[in-house]
Amino acid sequence: MAYLKLMMDEKEIAHLSEDGQSLCANEGVPQYDLPLNLFISDKREVSLVDVVVWAKKRIFPKNRMDCKEILKMMGLPDYNAWEIVKRTNACLMEDPYWLRFSEDETFEDTTRGRARRIMNENQKNS
Repeated sequence: MAYLKLMMDEKEIAHLSEDGQSLCANEGVPQYDLPLNLFISDKREVSLVDVVVWAKKRIFPKNRMDCKEILKMMGLPDYNAWEIVKRTNACLMEDPYWLRFSEDETFEDTTRGRARRIMNENQKNS
């Protein structure tokens, strides 16, 4: 993996280590801004294995009723957790964290970002 950043909405809070083996909290990011279930205790660096495990917990389950329809919309022939993570950026509506896999990806591209834009547009129209 050549590029990986952990984002908190629009703010980058962690980056891929130089050796590509771990995710490191950015300088100046307070511990309380890091996901507690990833950066456990006072950790400022976590292995990519831990990142993958964390990210896979942030996608829909294989036994979800409409799983096949969602996979079809994503262009996936089968349930592949890591491919789903890459397509969804492991973004949830419940918290601000998501994974950025390329410089081209923006917060506005995420589910949470699109929802925020729609809410803002609806507020303007009210």
